[in-house]
Amino acid sequence: MRRFRIRRFLCAALILSAGALTASAATPALAQSAERLEGVLTVVWGDPPPRMPGGAVRFTLTLPDGTAYPLQIGAAQRNTAIRNFGKPVVVQGRKITDASGRRAVVVSRLTAGVQGTQSEPPPTTGLKRTLYILLRYSGDSQQPHIPEFYADLTNPTVPVTGSNIPATINGFFAKTSWGKLQWLADVGGVGGLNPTGWLTLPYGKSHYANCGANSSCADVAAIAKDGMTLAARVGIDTSVYDAINFVLNDDLDCCSWGGGFIYNNKIYHGTWEAPWGQDTSFYAHELGHALGLPHSGWAYYSYDSPWDVMSMRTPVAKTECGRYLSANNRGQAVTLYCAAPGDGYIAPHKDYLGWIPAANEVVFTAPATKTVTLEANAWPLKSAVKLIKICLAGLDCTGAHAHYLTVEARIHSKPYEKGEPGDGVLVQDFKADRAAIGGGCFFNNQSGWVVPIDATPGDYDSGKCNSGGRRWPSYALGNALFQAGQTYSNRTYLVSVAVLKENTSSFTVEVTRSK
Repeated sequence: MRRFRIRRFLCAALILSAGALTASAATPALAQSAERLEGVLTVVWGDPPPRMPGGAVRFTLTLPDGTAYPLQIGAAQRNTAIRNFGKPVVVQGRKITDASGRRAVVVSRLTAGVQGTQSEPPPTTGLKRTLYILLRYSGDSQQPHIPEFYADLTNPTVPVTGSNIPATINGFFAKTSWGKLQWLADVGGVGGLNPTGWLTLPYGKSHYANCGANSSCADVAAIAKDGMTLAARVGIDTSVYDAINFVLNDDLDCCSWGGGFIYNNKIYHGTWEAPWGQDTSFYAHELGHALGLPHSGWAYYSYDSPWDVMSMRTPVAKTECGRYLSANNRGQAVTLYCAAPGDGYIAPHKDYLGWIPAANEVVFTAPATKTVTLEANAWPLKSAVKLIKICLAGLDCTGAHAHYLTVEARIHSKPYEKGEPGDGVLVQDFKADRAAIGGGCFFNNQSGWVVPIDATPGDYDSGKCNSGGRRWPSYALGNALFQAGQTYSNRTYLVSVAVLKENTSSFTVEVTRSK
């Protein structure tokens, strides 16, 4: 199981790269040479608003001397690389210098590096300190929220009365991690902590995101560098925090961003949120990336799984909570809404983060037939089974090439799953080295390790990329759950999952692995 960890280097201070290249970049190489480099890998994901195109995944290698190289990683290698997020790696490839003079590495091979070269980092459990740095672009004085908004958004588990916040970040994580992860937030701005206003970046939006809503051009590394510098100038010791949330007062590019970054020899969880992304529903997604989680879904189209906040996102209880003038929308006023997440994290992601104890899992490592009472994801963690993992004959069940099936139950009457379209049993295909899924109806190829198996395949028009006249949730993954009386059968690996009965808070399933 992967645990995102805070690492400190034993070397000189890091200089953050001024830009980042995606794997799809088409910039000409002016110079190149074969190289073998060893350092620490960080990843950031850019996510557009719902029903909007765009997005990117970026990888950066930071060497022991602090030099940072953007990495160009092919679609076949990306999900393997993501499993090394925050870890030492060895990269083989060629250095290039593009037409803008930026250095990068085109990766031919990426493998795990030597462990123990940095101090042992903590797991993704316990209380993590997080800092919101309020940043406004030079020449743009608007402040979409008062500074106190961000502490209210995070620290209580129950929203503050009158805050127009229907759900808090700690309320979400208390439920979805079963109390294993919480955040202690401070807010930084003019005057330091407990600020009176927003800090002003050295440059305007065009310096940090010189494009509109249809492109992914945001220079999140430059925002991180300048934001951390501004925080230090007002007396904030950023080194005591595990996560930094860079809060922008206006749009970035297509997206808001989440992942990791390194500053002064320390790796941080990081988010970069435009005003439209500054609510619990969006932070649940971007903080998931900051913890090292990729997306899930991509069975029919991008972000198509309503069963995971790391995919479709299904916010509920929307409340008007602010306004701003949108640079990407010709300065027009945009109303901001705060929402509660309507879905949580899928069980294989919780397993990867170390939130599901072994006592709450049933793992098939050999042929067998077992009847299991599988408790719904949304219920409190006690002694019941939360995850069934089915190892597949002849394939790895752990590590960089793991490929197995998972089974979990969903009953959508509980908080943080009320946006899900139904009740039933979710069967998913986990493949650690899955090639990125793209083309067809996918407007980006940011797929991850996990793809749900549809109980009702064939109810989406992948030629025209639409529902074929069907109403949600009666198409694609909206009706992916297996109901009582249904059976999933895999003839290749001789595996079946029969849903025998729906109970008050669980489903009774019979799992058979025949080889």
